Amino acid sequence: MTARHIASAVIIAGALGFAGPATAQDDPIKIGVLLPLSGGLAASGEDALHGFELYWNQAGMEAGGRPIEIISADTSCNPDNAINAARRLAFNDEVDFLVGPLCGHEGPAVAQVSGDTGLPLLLVPAAADSQTKWDRVPTVVRTGFSSSQDSHPFGEFLYNDLGLRNVTFVGQDYTYGQEKTLGAVRTFEALGGKVDDIIWVPLSATDYGPVLASVPSGTEAVVPVVVGAHRNRFFETWFDFGYDRRFQLVGLNLLQADALKAVDDRAVGLISVAQNYSQGIDTPENKAFIDSFVEAYGEVPSYFAEMMFTTAKWAHQAIDAIDGDVSDRDAFLAAVREAEVVGPRGPVKLDEYDNPIQNTYISRVERVDHPKLGSVLMNVPVKTIENVSQFWTEDPEAFLARGPYQR
Repeated sequence: MTARHIASAVIIAGALGFAGPATAQDDPIKIGVLLPLSGGLAASGEDALHGFELYWNQAGMEAGGRPIEIISADTSCNPDNAINAARRLAFNDEVDFLVGPLCGHEGPAVAQVSGDTGLPLLLVPAAADSQTKWDRVPTVVRTGFSSSQDSHPFGEFLYNDLGLRNVTFVGQDYTYGQEKTLGAVRTFEALGGKVDDIIWVPLSATDYGPVLASVPSGTEAVVPVVVGAHRNRFFETWFDFGYDRRFQLVGLNLLQADALKAVDDRAVGLISVAQNYSQGIDTPENKAFIDSFVEAYGEVPSYFAEMMFTTAKWAHQAIDAIDGDVSDRDAFLAAVREAEVVGPRGPVKLDEYDNPIQNTYISRVERVDHPKLGSVLMNVPVKTIENVSQFWTEDPEAFLARGPYQR
């Protein structure tokens, strides 16, 4: 099922047949949004949708002189569901372009629909490296980040800023987890760091006791890359079994805003995540975003919400640049590629491979007094690395010649 949103109204409807997108200036521009709105990542999907809707509501649900219609479709974080939902949006709902999906392994499925139909796809938040490196599709532009992008500066942070020389990584054993982990491993080892072990944890795991029990005794720090409910399971096991008294904990992908809702003050002071967004960014754009999101939804936004908010702004700029004529798909994609956006995360522009060049924020958990929410846990940047490329400091061709990060 898809959900349609025009201004504040929600209409459940379906259009049969495919006559091509509307071009009349008084007809709405239809945006198909693919997110998990059921299943284990439904909360993340809902947060992402809130970010997208918030931007368009602030913009008056209009761009290029035309009304905006958002049609959301549930993927349940499943590639088969994602590809079917994308086809329904393309052929039944006749959307003008797609946005999403959320889960990395859904990205190639939706990119396939984009390539087959010529329907533009703004790829976000799905982060699989391959989509803007080895498996590029001409109609796909990423507006989020690639999996290993923030890991490269993080590996150097471990060595140069924290002075660590021997670490153990705990990586979620699927594409995102492997790429995120191995990107940091590469840059840490390049400086002379030693990786004592990489412990790969399947997505089906529910018990982190055996995982942490296998950490080598001589390691200085444990660096987790865990997702979804695994983040809170890891956190509770770490402290309940006293691992905080044995090792330093440095999160590469551990405690984003949504995970902080379920932890206590034991998290305060932890390095929590390296990503293209942090709630504590001290800019007018981010402060306005945080305040408006809290006002609308009563909670601090996650990076999912920010990426979708900035993607909406990006699309808005592109639509305005072509005076609302999204029927010219080539012109729309060209406008997206030419746009330079300043969002809550900071300045963003695309590289030659259709991936954002943007800041990486390495964050620490702090307790912050918010005027509406009161005392809340929030990620605050401790280091900002500006204008980070998906290829870090390497020549793109040399990076591509090495092939994907795989365990």
